[in-house]
Amino acid sequence: MVKNISKRIDEQPSLYLFLGIASAIVLARLYVYLGGDLGLGYDGIKFHHIFLGIILVIASGLVFFSLNEQLRKYNRAMCVIALVFGFGVGLISDEANFLVSIGQYYSLSNYYQPINLYVDTVFIIFAFLLLIFSIFTRKRK
Repeated sequence: MVKNISKRIDEQPSLYLFLGIASAIVLARLYVYLGGDLGLGYDGIKFHHIFLGIILVIASGLVFFSLNEQLRKYNRAMCVIALVFGFGVGLISDEANFLVSIGQYYSLSNYYQPINLYVDTVFIIFAFLLLIFSIFTRKRK
């Protein structure tokens, strides 16, 4: 029974989607906390990690929808695409949460306001609940 559930979890792209979301949020927060700057600058324009997230979501979405039939045969490829997509979603949600909550007052100290951390935590919990739901509703082979 446990082995069967473990196998279903390992083959579940939703697991990798969850891992991508959670790791992106945690890594982005940790990187900034340790002194890194998630915004890349070019010619006076600041590109934040939301743009990297958008690029990852677009790229993985294009691959998935273009090769959907071929990818269904290769579960590992589906899991990798789910991981990349989840990482992009995590970066987007972290930055969007931050930008919406602070409005026009951008500062690093606002990045760690409790409301931002709460919203990120709720988002990770929501992704985890979707993972659990998908595990227990997946058809057995």
